[in-house]
Amino acid sequence: MTVETYTIHPTNKYYRPPPPSTIALHGLDLLSDPIHIRNHRFFHRPTSTTTDVIDKLKSSLAEALELYPPVAGTVRANEKGELYIAMDAENILGTPFLVEMKDAPYAGDTEDLSPRTVVLLPPLSSTLAVKVTQFSCGTIAVASSIHHQVTDLRGFLDFLELWAQLARGEPIDFTKIPDDWCHNPGRFFPGLIRESSFPTPPPPPFTVLPAPATGPPLCLLASSEVTRWKFTKSAMKRLKIDFSPSAASSKEHKSDLWISSGDALAALLCGVITRARENAKVARLQGRSSLESQTEKIAMAADGRDRSPQGNMSGGRYFGNFNPLWSATVSRSDLLSLTSESASRVALGIRNALNLQLSPESIAHKISFFEDPRNTKPPGRIVWSADVILTNWCRFDLQGPKLDFGWGKPFCATAGAGGTYPPGYCMMTQEKSSGDVFVMMTVEQEGADGLKADSLLNKYATLVTAH
Repeated sequence: MTVETYTIHPTNKYYRPPPPSTIALHGLDLLSDPIHIRNHRFFHRPTSTTTDVIDKLKSSLAEALELYPPVAGTVRANEKGELYIAMDAENILGTPFLVEMKDAPYAGDTEDLSPRTVVLLPPLSSTLAVKVTQFSCGTIAVASSIHHQVTDLRGFLDFLELWAQLARGEPIDFTKIPDDWCHNPGRFFPGLIRESSFPTPPPPPFTVLPAPATGPPLCLLASSEVTRWKFTKSAMKRLKIDFSPSAASSKEHKSDLWISSGDALAALLCGVITRARENAKVARLQGRSSLESQTEKIAMAADGRDRSPQGNMSGGRYFGNFNPLWSATVSRSDLLSLTSESASRVALGIRNALNLQLSPESIAHKISFFEDPRNTKPPGRIVWSADVILTNWCRFDLQGPKLDFGWGKPFCATAGAGGTYPPGYCMMTQEKSSGDVFVMMTVEQEGADGLKADSLLNKYATLVTAH
């Protein structure tokens, strides 16, 4: 079918204070290459005509772009290679808005629903791109893609929720829109950011190279196989109970033995991947832990907005990347074991690392590290690696009423279909209405059969064959 393409420009109706013409990207924005975050939402047939639906989406998007100027801007580089968001008139190039009418009914998410399917965004790409697809059954897909160096998922959802609110015709609470667009997270951690005459030492899992890296670690370039798994709400409860350390087996205070269901899930997934690799004798490429270390490194991005001492960073007040990566080094023998006792040690290690590395003081140290010119200039010298990389989106409601455009909340939401992911990667999402958790998990192709056959994984999860 023919795809119609429109270009959406910001309105000029709210008379907000003018934003700066440029916003320098923070070191936390540059943790990743210029990839994009995808959000696909699926809605039942609206009562309005398709023309009215498309017109409402376009007009409300134009208003949202006015209220979120960085989303209308363009990522550029200066003569030193330093990246920034340009928001002057010359760099507001318009947001691509694609519309496709399919002659087939909805049958799940597919890669062609995305407005862009590349892995790395080319220079001068639009910050945002949107594609609306209507299926013959009336189902509508609204797929959005945002430049990850501009913001993280929390910032992306803040924008998407505002867009939906405008489409519903509701009044806007301007206190939930940033009044300062600069990517300067240190202002939310007063008194904790310290300058020093010595270079800020790298927090785990980061390293500062003497010269800019020439590419990602080899371990991230290996071919991988993607599988998807469903953990029911009851299975998640069982998992937490089974993996919780026993207070009777330790002299420590009981509160020091608490783990979350997310800790238990992370421990399980890391063990599954480690066992699959071990059984298939997957080569330890550059970036992986050495065989001699007897340990594996886990890394996870975690939204740090709620960790600001005064509690004034969340609620839409900061737009940018604020996922201060934390990591845990855990025993390989515990990961290889199929016992709940070993898994509970991994889960407790994850909880302890998270508590330590996501304290306000530790986050402030990370901010200082990423702002120290001795670490950031020239760009590209800060690197990190891990054996298993986790992304946990379970706290975010991707199908909630805040994402209702006016004809009902989404009945399904995904991070997009298809795509290329490195081996040893997991993304977790939760369906809030049921409490079920869905996990996308990757491993090197030679380890895929072993992963799918893992007995501990299959005790709690079922393989999802359709997406």
